Amino acid sequence: MFQQNRVQHILVAHDLSPDADLALRRAAQLAHQTGARISLLYVLDERASAADEQDARALLQERLQRNGLSHIEPWIRRGPPVEEILTQAQGLEADLLVLGQHHRGSSQGFAGTTLERIMLESPAPLLLATAPADTPYKRAMAALDFSRCATRAMQYAWELLGDGAQLRALHVHEMAEVHGPDYEGLALQQELFDQLIEDIQSQLPRTGAQLSHSLLQGERSNCLEAAISDLQPQLLALGSHSRGELSSALLGSLARQFLDHPPCDILIAR
Repeated sequence: MFQQNRVQHILVAHDLSPDADLALRRAAQLAHQTGARISLLYVLDERASAADEQDARALLQERLQRNGLSHIEPWIRRGPPVEEILTQAQGLEADLLVLGQHHRGSSQGFAGTTLERIMLESPAPLLLATAPADTPYKRAMAALDFSRCATRAMQYAWELLGDGAQLRALHVHEMAEVHGPDYEGLALQQELFDQLIEDIQSQLPRTGAQLSHSLLQGERSNCLEAAISDLQPQLLALGSHSRGELSSALLGSLARQFLDHPPCDILIAR
């Protein structure tokens, strides 16, 4: 039986960049939709002065006010950004950690291995927000293998969808396309996948969203790219295995591609 999840506390890690503003905007939209509360975290350099901290607080409060969150007092901590974000996510018992898309131009930005480490070590599922959050998510995709973390990512994605939204669960039966179709293997995978979806669906709360699922056979990169092109999801849910690699059974070498060039907002769960 799969455990039902619930997003009640959203933590936004901000770095005063426009990308982080998008993350806060999405978090505010999700909080309004789900009734979750929000905390906003900024990690200050240990060498920063009191004036720097005062300036950062003023900027954060302005951004909170802009998103209708003027009642929130930002959390400002000093230290290494990764360690502080992970510590606060655990200490505040966040159900969802939201970051903006990484950018390499900022000295404190969430770039490269820093972003990966947060994703892989975060105690809470992580939402990488990349697009303006003018409206709730309407189209989502969950890349499913048969791992617990991929299932958990799909469950959390479902929690972020509202009435009328669509979530498509996708599984890839991987094989080299030059070998031609494997009808016997595909039939077995379809039977197993149908049962997995039935088990997951029985545990999902009623949100007004609609669930569909599809199985593709071929090379995983081609299948996943084709599915994304077809559905044009606003949210892509992925599982992250223990020390690491993003859902290797489905994504494999595409992990870096999704981190560097996300096609939409990405939700990752361990």
